[in-house]
Amino acid sequence: MKFLAGHFVPIDFTKMMIAVIKITLIPIAAGLLFNRFMHGRAKWLNRLLPAVSMGGIVFIIVVITASGRDQLLTVGLLLLGAVMIHNGAGHLLGYWGSRLLGLDERSCRTVAIEVGLQNGGMASALAITVLKSSSAALAPAIFGPWMNISGSVLANWWRSRPAQDKPKSRAISGNARAT
Repeated sequence: MKFLAGHFVPIDFTKMMIAVIKITLIPIAAGLLFNRFMHGRAKWLNRLLPAVSMGGIVFIIVVITASGRDQLLTVGLLLLGAVMIHNGAGHLLGYWGSRLLGLDERSCRTVAIEVGLQNGGMASALAITVLKSSSAALAPAIFGPWMNISGSVLANWWRSRPAQDKPKSRAISGNARAT
């Protein structure tokens, strides 16, 4: 940050790692344990929990956006443009980087989606808990909904164009025999 933005931002590594554990590992472990012991016993939860999860995400985005309202009114369009460029670059670099490495079409598409879709929720949570900054949480709060839109559009576009993998040459695949 000092080099790129000209301002030093102190970050407590231990505090950040504890926040990451709270945000990711504990909920994942709880979900795995719950699924292990309750699998098939509470089928109504399969319908309820996705709606609760989506509602929670929407609530968090609304709270972050509201707390950064003044900054958003000032830099909103610029921030949206930066988010779109960042996300598009992730999709493009993921796809073409995979192509350069020789991956098949299906794998290139998968990498493109994975690189383009990042965890905006975690970034927002870390900005608020570690940096104590609702302004820093704005970018990931905008990025989250945008990545879902762009990823869905890209996945649907690719879905209408089935992957046409070129067969690997025999020499590359290791099936060629020396003569």
